[in-house]
Amino acid sequence: MKTLTVWLVAFVLAGCASGNNLTMETYDFGLPGSASAAVDQDVFLADIRAADWLNTTDMLYRLEYRDPRVLTPYSASRWAGTPAALLTIRLRQSVGNGMSVRGRQTRCTLTLFLSEFSQVFATEQDSRAVMHLRATLSVSAASERASVREFRIEQPAPSANAAGAAAAFSDIAASMAQQLNAWIAEAGTCKS
Repeated sequence: MKTLTVWLVAFVLAGCASGNNLTMETYDFGLPGSASAAVDQDVFLADIRAADWLNTTDMLYRLEYRDPRVLTPYSASRWAGTPAALLTIRLRQSVGNGMSVRGRQTRCTLTLFLSEFSQVFATEQDSRAVMHLRATLSVSAASERASVREFRIEQPAPSANAAGAAAAFSDIAASMAQQLNAWIAEAGTCKS
């Protein structure tokens, strides 16, 4: 009986150990494209802030067809950093004067607040990446001069999984950089 119990325990433990074969996939926005920052705009991009529930590396999705109010993390996929950190790095490569250091006085400061960053499933096979961002462009010498704009970007995901979300959010980050540079240029207050 004792031998049977030992074998049974060993069998159960072996099953538990081998049953967890999920490999964690870690995503970012991929290698940056060749887009460079606008050289005639003197803008510092502050670290992007985000809603509390986005201060995680979880890749979040919503099942719009079931209950769009429920945010669910993928069990075997995550971001390499928080969405705000990933966006800060990517946008600093291509917005304003790029990788400007904080200590140097710049003509303008761009602050961004991220309020939505999730993959939304309309059906089991149809999903899109959704990002909502509030941008504030301030002239550094005159803190009372600021422009505010809301950006709401959606991009169809090429596949209904975490890899599809990562690809769609990479496209959103590139589109966001173009839209921010166009908005800064239109404001005309940040020329170097």
